[in-house]
Amino acid sequence: MNKDFKDILAGEGLGQLRFGMSRREVSDILGEPDEIDTFPPTEEEDELTEAWHYDSLELSASFDEQEDWRLVNLSVSAPHYQFEGRSLIGLSREELLDFLNELELNELIFEDWPSDDSPDHKLIASEEAGINFWLDEGVVSEIQWGPLYSEEDECFEWPE
Repeated sequence: MNKDFKDILAGEGLGQLRFGMSRREVSDILGEPDEIDTFPPTEEEDELTEAWHYDSLELSASFDEQEDWRLVNLSVSAPHYQFEGRSLIGLSREELLDFLNELELNELIFEDWPSDDSPDHKLIASEEAGINFWLDEGVVSEIQWGPLYSEEDECFEWPE
């Protein structure tokens, strides 16, 4: 794996991928996706989200129509990706919480997200870092993050 696509940068992106990039800029870096899904982000919204899936990279990139189709979310599910120098995919819930505590990310949100396919699907999220950790059967299976959001200005804080 190219080093440029190993380091998860909270609020910024992944290696040279930066939140706020256009679809064209992302495709210039990653190439064409294996699959594209288009859907409304919530039932109440008319504007769409487009998710690009790169199977060999175990990476998805999402773009929102509301943000002029800029990159607003990344998610990864392979263990070679690292957050703050550590691979987190495959860690137990306790190992993840110990690591987040070391990083002083203490104001965490815990939610259950069961489904027929994944009855033990859980979320541990840090709004402070703009990052979500998804767990299945007590193990980190996916990391999802986006740009930080300014509640005061009601907009994303795009990285430089």
